[in-house]
Amino acid sequence: MLNNKDYPALGFNFNITSFPTNPFEASYAFIPSDSFFQSVSGIKATVGESVVVNSGFNNSQYKLPTGTTYPDLVLTRGLTNNISDLGYWCHNFLNQQGQQYDKIQTRTVTVMLLGGSILNILMAWNFYDCYPKELEVGAFNADKSELAIETLTIAYSRMEKMSNLLG
Repeated sequence: MLNNKDYPALGFNFNITSFPTNPFEASYAFIPSDSFFQSVSGIKATVGESVVVNSGFNNSQYKLPTGTTYPDLVLTRGLTNNISDLGYWCHNFLNQQGQQYDKIQTRTVTVMLLGGSILNILMAWNFYDCYPKELEVGAFNADKSELAIETLTIAYSRMEKMSNLLG
């Protein structure tokens, strides 16, 4: 008998949360209702490689793995007048903390792929040592009737898929 775990997950229902990397910081975690986004990209890990040529043999080589690299996490959502915790952290970091390296407050960001409800977490990824790298407000155009878009680009040092949610 097939169950829901036998089918590929749908990628349109997700949520993002965050909490301080250092639990003793005075800041607080983002509330889940604050962190809904239109799209998320950058969930990727790539292992580099080093090519070693076997001396004397021109037709053989060895490929050895090197360090893992990660792209930036890019979060996109409609721009609102409401100042969110996530937006406040990004604005504060880019305008104040980024200039004072002894006061940088990194966070752990979690992206959760949801099933039918916010309580049904199908998969989740933790991104560690996150800091905002860029905050962009999309172009305004009087010729088009489109939403104003905010894009947050967040750098991270490593990621981990939380497999215990899969049961």
